Amino acid sequence: MGEEVVFVRRASGLVRELGWYDVAIWALATPAASGMTYYAVKILGDPSAYGGNIALSFFIAGLMFLPPMIGFIMIAASFPRSSSLYVVASRTLHPVFGFLPFWYFIIGGGAALCSGFLLFIGIKAMSGPLAVAGLISGSKDLINMAEALINPTNQMIVAIVLVLVIWAINYTGMRVIKWVMRILTTIPLTVTLIGLIALLFVGPNGGLSRFDAVYGPGASGRVMEVAFKSPVAEAHGVSVLQPNDLLTGTYNMLLWTLWAWTGLEVLTFVGSEVKDPSKSYVKGYIAGFIAVMALYVANALILPWVYNYDFLAAYSYMKSEYEDVLRSVLGGKLTPDPSVPFYLSIAAGHPALAVIIGLAYFLWYVNTVIPIWVAGVRGFFSMAFDRALPEKLSEVSSRWAAPTWANHVVAVLAAFGAVMTLLENMGFAAATALISFMDFSCLMFVWPVGLALLLLPWWRPELFEKMVFPSKVAAAIIGALTFAVGWFFMIMTSYPDPLIVLVNILVGLIGLLIYTYQCARNRAKGIDPAKIYTQIPPA
Repeated sequence: MGEEVVFVRRASGLVRELGWYDVAIWALATPAASGMTYYAVKILGDPSAYGGNIALSFFIAGLMFLPPMIGFIMIAASFPRSSSLYVVASRTLHPVFGFLPFWYFIIGGGAALCSGFLLFIGIKAMSGPLAVAGLISGSKDLINMAEALINPTNQMIVAIVLVLVIWAINYTGMRVIKWVMRILTTIPLTVTLIGLIALLFVGPNGGLSRFDAVYGPGASGRVMEVAFKSPVAEAHGVSVLQPNDLLTGTYNMLLWTLWAWTGLEVLTFVGSEVKDPSKSYVKGYIAGFIAVMALYVANALILPWVYNYDFLAAYSYMKSEYEDVLRSVLGGKLTPDPSVPFYLSIAAGHPALAVIIGLAYFLWYVNTVIPIWVAGVRGFFSMAFDRALPEKLSEVSSRWAAPTWANHVVAVLAAFGAVMTLLENMGFAAATALISFMDFSCLMFVWPVGLALLLLPWWRPELFEKMVFPSKVAAAIIGALTFAVGWFFMIMTSYPDPLIVLVNILVGLIGLLIYTYQCARNRAKGIDPAKIYTQIPPA
């Protein structure tokens, strides 16, 4: 008799295509979107964060992600399978402790819905530079284009088109995805580096005169007066922006800067498609982490140095809380969201350069969405391969070596995410709850992974012996730290709003009902569900 096959097939059907260089690119690109584009300038004007040190906040957030990242490396390098974190958590703790957190992840803030959300908001990154190009050149067409890009209906249409494009890219397999990611990361990275270096030549506070050159003499000073000087603020009906102490402000910035580091986990979902995983994961993750840290800290140091911390805070505060007053103070001119490409375009001072900057920073969103989309597809695929989800989701194209039905499902959910983001913009409370739920669903998986790594040497010693780094001390320390960080994430993102709680419960309940149905179905077919989780699936 042959060996009993408890999984859907004897092989995954996927191919190893990615090298360490690709691991590094994905580790850089996936966290980058909003972290590279908005946070370094937008957070400064939040009343709860003003006065904090944004560079220090990015640095602390990076350090907090370091233990989980080391845990990701230890697991993915040792068990290079699709969705390797789910595989290890489900085999070490309990199948449900593996299924439920990753069900949340692939449905919500980690992958599918988040893809539509990011494609919706990402197009706004181009609006600021286009507005600057229009103001510099006097072109009404460019101004109109900038305004069109912040129209929610237009944003949704663009997002749906991009969903179709990314669905097609994923359908054609990892070789195509690999090259698309290489190109779409190299372009914005090059523009970002050139832009930051160029800012150094503008000098301290030199950005203020560049801003005044676009918005008129004294414009930057008027923005700060309205935000900070009591008589002027009162005349405009504005509450003066008050500074927090350094510790409070920096801590409150963590809500954003921690979010900026999410995405490092997506590499663990493509374990079956990484060449020489024991080396590629180590080299790629370390290179990617260093690059992200360097870029985030550089952004956070250079922008406030060139544009003046208080001015950036004042503009951000006024844009967020008193947009009409800001526009009035700036002579009725377009006032884009505060973003790094907006300020880089002002410093560049040339319409063509502003358009290039806008396009490049939009690509930070596209190259973020592609890996998290891939993670969602591999998440559905790996659970279906374990028979925890319908087996159809584990189908792979023999021509492209790419999951098919899992890709279709992620596309539908991504489009749904874009529509929900539109409804959120229109003020629908249920849509707002769904978007807020993504914070919880993105990071809930961290603590079970830490717990699994902590207990692995003693609960599944036969699996622990297969680890590339078989140190019980290292597994215990990294596992404990990852659990602690993950528990903090779960508490921090457990918003008490009743609608958000309801969405949270419904998504989890739907997943558990599907899982229970699959267990019953497997049992009826003579397959013991428990036996599946005694083995590591084939690559």
